[in-house]
Amino acid sequence: MMKEKLEGKTILGFEILEHGFCSMPLSGGYAVSAETLCRFIGQNGDFISTQDHGQMFGLTEPYDAADKIKKAIEGKKIIKANLAEDTGDLTLVMDGGRLEIICNSAGYECYQVNGPDNLIIIGRGGRQEHPTCRKSTSR
Repeated sequence: MMKEKLEGKTILGFEILEHGFCSMPLSGGYAVSAETLCRFIGQNGDFISTQDHGQMFGLTEPYDAADKIKKAIEGKKIIKANLAEDTGDLTLVMDGGRLEIICNSAGYECYQVNGPDNLIIIGRGGRQEHPTCRKSTSR
């Protein structure tokens, strides 16, 4: 289902909000939001991590990972959406590179895809039921 909802969509923007929360609106009324590490890997060797956003690294201004990722992906069409079954990681492939959304928890939701008609797809790591999840036994 994830592939069908994301492939062919155009990326309309990218921003990093408070606490590293990432937001990426897409065409067709869809959006991807992530509360985990996102990184862009360019075909030309670029590597941009949201974890580095705001760091100084000896620069005169804080590193603006949001702007760098936005410039790399904005206006691009998602050619392929890969969902890793074992980790839940989501990779969005576009001309010039890919954006990886890395699940860093097996129990908490790491990202979500929202779309028309109240669509919500939750992405979290692992295939197994998390130990803190309980199946209801009541009828």
